Amino acid sequence: MLKKIKISLLLIFLLGGLLQAQPVKKIYLFFTNDLHARIGRQKARFLNPNFPPMIGGGASAATIIKSVKQRAAKNGDLVLFFDGGDFLSKTSDLVKNSGGKAIIEYMNQMGYLAAVPGVEDFEVAGQKWNELASLAQFPLLACNVQSNSTNPFKPYFIFEQNGLKIGVFGVLSQVVETIDETEQLQGFRFLPELEAAQKAVTQLKQQNCDLIIALAHLGLPYDAEEDYQLLKEQDRQQIQKVSFLTSMELAHYLPGIDVLISGRLHSGYDHPWEDPLNHTLCFQNYARGSNLGAVVLHFDVKNKAIVKYDYLSEEGAMLLLSEDEFWPDQQMAAFIDSLQTAYHADPDSILGYTLTSLVRSSQGEAPFNNLMADAMLEASRADFAFNSYNSLRQNIPIGQITKMDILDALPFANQLVVVKVRGKMLKDLLERSVQGSFMGVAIAGGKVVYDPKRPNGQRITQFLIKDQPIDEQKMYRVATSYYLAEGNGGMIPLSFLPDDRFEWTSLTVRDVVINFIKKHSPLKISTDGRWVRK
Repeated sequence: MLKKIKISLLLIFLLGGLLQAQPVKKIYLFFTNDLHARIGRQKARFLNPNFPPMIGGGASAATIIKSVKQRAAKNGDLVLFFDGGDFLSKTSDLVKNSGGKAIIEYMNQMGYLAAVPGVEDFEVAGQKWNELASLAQFPLLACNVQSNSTNPFKPYFIFEQNGLKIGVFGVLSQVVETIDETEQLQGFRFLPELEAAQKAVTQLKQQNCDLIIALAHLGLPYDAEEDYQLLKEQDRQQIQKVSFLTSMELAHYLPGIDVLISGRLHSGYDHPWEDPLNHTLCFQNYARGSNLGAVVLHFDVKNKAIVKYDYLSEEGAMLLLSEDEFWPDQQMAAFIDSLQTAYHADPDSILGYTLTSLVRSSQGEAPFNNLMADAMLEASRADFAFNSYNSLRQNIPIGQITKMDILDALPFANQLVVVKVRGKMLKDLLERSVQGSFMGVAIAGGKVVYDPKRPNGQRITQFLIKDQPIDEQKMYRVATSYYLAEGNGGMIPLSFLPDDRFEWTSLTVRDVVINFIKKHSPLKISTDGRWVRK
């Protein structure tokens, strides 16, 4: 018996020495990306459109993080929390009324350690970054952004936690240079992503960081396998991009990154994409605050390497913030409510009611298509109105309509524009909308009959405006969106019109839909034969 005890003690001693020689630390890594200011409760219509469960937003995320922090404190583990960009939103009243401050205050309260600015963040906050950076209790990181004055962005940030030295850098897609709000970019320069990231990684290595994390607002692709095959073909042809990179390309081209938190594209990854060459673990969450990214890294301190990773959920790295599973932290819920009150932003305010389901369609007409076009026509007092089906992204069931319902259904802040065009051009534009496999546009103020079996350019057999056949020589006032007025969506002829043909309103398509609902509630929208396919 004594011999067995001695052997057991010897094994314990040897194992203890082995563990001491190769200690492994747990790192609880939380992350968000593409929040778009969605920090409060919301209905999960993507789960059930008619009876959606409630998502707890930031308050449910706080419940999870607080619980893990308590556990980690007892065990000497690390807890990290980062954001991959686009935390602001130009469509959010909370952002518009606070100038972005409300979201920074929220991120302070949640305990973010660092964030990278996103493309939409620049659309909103371009000339306010210094003010927001001074308010933030965490660094805003962007190694490829330079400023003519005081730079609100640091290239990287180093901090120590529980004996580990962690380096974090941020990088923003040069796509930001293409945004419409060019005045928001004044004073900033955006360098090629790869060169700037290489410099940041080199500097972090020189300072002996144990772990290097990238916050990359570049986007992991919707189809990782397909895009990686394209990347291998680029390698075969010895083509290497230096700018307009994706997060996948950055991880592939640049060794030395242990973990990459991606933002910009809204495709969530249950499991990380790992570059086969550099073994960088790349994570990306779904957008608009429905999920919290969470992964547990097991880090070998001696060899400075991640030896394995696991999750807090059996499903993978994304936790659905369902109130049924994660009851909202009441302190954080009260703080979010206080922000909404202070900045006069109530996403749950009721705009009106609908007696019929507001269903959208990508062809012909549908109740929601008709409502949108009718609202544009009424607000502009134009002769005719049209807009892309893609403007509508969600149906609304029978019952109350909240402001958040419309924000979800019309996520793009497209300006309402009135264009003066002759009947011949207008008919040509509608012909373009039904050529090939296209199925038209949402319209109001007229009726269109088309035959898809006829040749392109000759498919419309009847076109009425205000019950009268269109006059090809008459000048009509036509309401549309800024996006289409610029010639996008196949409306190329509009891009060649002189400036005096355009009337720029101060309203967005979303604004006029909201006003229409308030004015005409309760709604009873149906189809009325304005689009007829033979």
